[in-house]
Amino acid sequence: MATSRSRKPRRAGSYVRISEDPSGEEKGVGRQKEDVEELAQRLGWRVGKVYEENDTSAYKRKRIRLADGRSVWRVERPEFRQMLRDYEDGVIDGIIVYDLDRLARQPRDLEDLIDLVDHFKRPVAGVTGSLDLMTENGKAMARVLVAMANKSSADTARRVARAKVQGAREGTTLPTTRAFGWQDDHVTPGPREAELLRKVIADFTAGETWSGITAAIIDSGIPTVKGGRWRLKTVQQMILSPRVAGIMPYRGKVSSLAAADEPDPKGIETAADDDQGSEQQQAHSPRDLALRNAEGAYVRGAWEPIVTVQQWEDLITEYERRREGAEFTSQGTRSYLLSGLLRCARPREDGTPCNARMVGATVGSRSGRLKTPKTIYRCPGKVSGGCGNSQRGMAGMDKLIEDLLFLHLEQNRPAEDDAQPEAEPERPDEVRLADVRKRLSMMRVGMREGSVSPESFFAVVPGLEAQEKKLVASLGKARRAQVDRAARLRTPEEVRADWDATIPCRRELLGQYLQAIIVHPAQVKGRGVFDHTTIEPVWKPLPQ
Repeated sequence: MATSRSRKPRRAGSYVRISEDPSGEEKGVGRQKEDVEELAQRLGWRVGKVYEENDTSAYKRKRIRLADGRSVWRVERPEFRQMLRDYEDGVIDGIIVYDLDRLARQPRDLEDLIDLVDHFKRPVAGVTGSLDLMTENGKAMARVLVAMANKSSADTARRVARAKVQGAREGTTLPTTRAFGWQDDHVTPGPREAELLRKVIADFTAGETWSGITAAIIDSGIPTVKGGRWRLKTVQQMILSPRVAGIMPYRGKVSSLAAADEPDPKGIETAADDDQGSEQQQAHSPRDLALRNAEGAYVRGAWEPIVTVQQWEDLITEYERRREGAEFTSQGTRSYLLSGLLRCARPREDGTPCNARMVGATVGSRSGRLKTPKTIYRCPGKVSGGCGNSQRGMAGMDKLIEDLLFLHLEQNRPAEDDAQPEAEPERPDEVRLADVRKRLSMMRVGMREGSVSPESFFAVVPGLEAQEKKLVASLGKARRAQVDRAARLRTPEEVRADWDATIPCRRELLGQYLQAIIVHPAQVKGRGVFDHTTIEPVWKPLPQ
């Protein structure tokens, strides 16, 4: 009886791959398929399935989130992984490739195949050389060759990244594909798209939610650059990118070019172009993506900005404030007035209040054959962090809070002298921020000129950058507080004039006066009964 090593595969898998195919004509993989088929005929193998990956890197890794929340970095090659599964399941009884470096450029991928070959003893052959993963010598040679191919890819990545750094330094690097908001020349803003970006950036800074921003973009009828569907994640990346302010983005190891003359690519796909519609790693702050020169100033790109740098800075400050879990403004939804502002106070089993944010919903009740929809605010279920046992009719709750708001405004009507504008207060944080940025500039210049060692640079600069970020956030908070104070010194008549507007506008007004609305368990039972005594508004302190 013939051994498994002497059998000739009758349904082998053919794997072909090319890293880049800008034209999309697939000529490279076409030539590989011809050569693979010719070798199969010489060996007496039969190819049963072809695994083709055109324009696919075997070197660049992407961050993948595991079920437990941790991250791993892996090369994304669906056809390669499918081939390994088919090899294990017996769908194919061998593998034939053009060359070992088409098969793997990361040692981890090679080891996954070697594990399967060790167990199932099905051969792997290559067109350009002797490829033998069934002997120890063959496996050792394959490991050496893949390690060399990995280093070659790393060297190429370093040279390419260095060229991009130079282009970024000079502000001449343009995205390889058209970014949303600009025309096909990659430089001139497109009227409709640019205007939409300006609007949603202003809306988000004023308190609109990511869901509301995404819905507004969808409602505009303007498609993505590639004609696909808008997703919240795509919108976030597009809006937060420093490109919208004309700032050069760079996803290198250090955002300051003066700090890192040589990038340090490790085969992780970082996309210096920062394509707005692409999946990308999230930095600690979008400010980390903004490139600075040796003096600490933003490096401006060769394209026209859509918003000003200050507008982008205000946007990022608002984004960071929300991410840190600050109090309610107009966040939540764009459909329901009080979503996120209402807090469930029903006691849990341990006696503590639920404190989950109640949200708006439309539910249907059946009466005979008729289905009557009803809008309510309800506490989310246990799987979402709530108790699921509290709800209130939306119409009654909205009217009650409106009445309470204007009663509160009337009872705390500002005196005429209170409404006078105050002198601009002194802001020591501005002085400290200027000092920190000056020290950062000195460190970057010293690093560039060689008077500051890399050890000193990396020991000092991260701390200074953290101080800069904290001071920028503090100043943004102070500016918002001043605007908020001025808003809350308005008369009830002035607020009423703005109240008859959209839901997001009303939510913004509520956010200026209310911290939360506590919803206690109802004491009066019965259909259609609204127990207003269980509603407890928590007002923000009046301006001093």
